[in-house]
Amino acid sequence: MMMFVIRAAFWLAIVSVFVPSDFAGAQIDMPFEINEATTIDLNADGWCAENAEICRAGEEALQFGGFLADIAVDRIDAAIEAHNDTEG
Repeated sequence: MMMFVIRAAFWLAIVSVFVPSDFAGAQIDMPFEINEATTIDLNADGWCAENAEICRAGEEALQFGGFLADIAVDRIDAAIEAHNDTEG
């Protein structure tokens, strides 16, 4: 099941690169600028102190995502090198 989710996310990312910018129709006017949105500092508010398990799970998910990204980059580099070696 997890592999399906990872593959689905990968292919959605690939497809989103090739979708035309006007695919969804006219541009939507937002009531605020995106760059004006503020981020929430969970540690400053003490939220993570009250919900330590959730914060720990989020940190582990981020670490796992970074691990998967490193593996993907290594495999892509190896594929590019293999492709270049067969051409040259």
